[in-house]
Amino acid sequence: MEQARKKTKIDPLAVGSTQPWVEKYRPRKLDDVQSQEHAVNALRKCLSAGANMPHMLFHGPAGTGKTSSILAVCHELFGPDYFKLRVKELNASDDRGIAVVREKVKKFAQGAAAALPHKIQSDGKAYPVPGFKIVILDEADALLPDAQAALRRMMEDFSDVTRFCILCNYVSRIIDPIASRCAKFRFKPLTEEALFGRIRVVADSEGLKLSEESLKRLDNAAQGDLRLAITLLQSAAKYRGSSDLTRESFTEVAGIVPDDAFSAYVDALFSGNFGVMYSTTATLVKQGFAANQLVHQLLQHVVGSRCTASAVSKSNICLKIAQTERRLLDRGDDLIQLLALGSAVQEVLIVSA
Repeated sequence: MEQARKKTKIDPLAVGSTQPWVEKYRPRKLDDVQSQEHAVNALRKCLSAGANMPHMLFHGPAGTGKTSSILAVCHELFGPDYFKLRVKELNASDDRGIAVVREKVKKFAQGAAAALPHKIQSDGKAYPVPGFKIVILDEADALLPDAQAALRRMMEDFSDVTRFCILCNYVSRIIDPIASRCAKFRFKPLTEEALFGRIRVVADSEGLKLSEESLKRLDNAAQGDLRLAITLLQSAAKYRGSSDLTRESFTEVAGIVPDDAFSAYVDALFSGNFGVMYSTTATLVKQGFAANQLVHQLLQHVVGSRCTASAVSKSNICLKIAQTERRLLDRGDDLIQLLALGSAVQEVLIVSA
């Protein structure tokens, strides 16, 4: 007679080799969210409000803790047993049209949910479990206007059974009827101290060695985005196959154009020679460097102190960079757009000479 085998429940946090570090070290409690004291304190008050919790709008730069904060709130509200039943997380950038609102959001939002307070759950703790569900709409500023209008109507129709949490980078891209119905929480860029502290925690847990110089280079590559910084740290550790990252520059794993190659590109742009600019740009594209990254680095150079062009020339170049970035976002060809930018920069410099 076969003995019944007990199923072993695997803790996802223990599977370090297969899980991205971004998820492995994602804050599970509001207290673990870094450098957002004002937003966390306000969310604490919302938690204590229980059934009177409002719709919420989180806005701020990427990688500052918006998604982690609302997920932590949901965990503290519903507990492990009811989290999946009461929380629906969607990324609006995957489908920006009205269909995602009508099909996915409406189907989940219209169902009623009973309040189950003080019920002991599988982890031995009791949770509030109020009588509503939560829809988390990440990157909501990517939603088209008609989709946002449909979302606004649902926020009105299902407010008694569903709370909506809108997450975005740019609050100006959210229509006023939605913004006016939400309590707003601004997430500010992480301080260097907070970012370094969290990265050290991850590095120590994974047995990695980092120096102050490598930490600064990682911060420079991530531009204050903690999520990106952790991803680059994991990529560098896997790429190098070593735990010693004290001399790591993070340029290769971040796709940043190296200093020598970028200096050659800038020299070619400012040389006034179209042939040199063409060959240098084509070489960078063939080497696989992203045009958006090259444009971003060029902008940093132009607005920096090392660029000797006049103020008028700098402003005109920045306008050309903005136009190029827009065309790249509209899926323009990398080489063609970079060549058009190079020609425009050289024309600006010739006119101002």
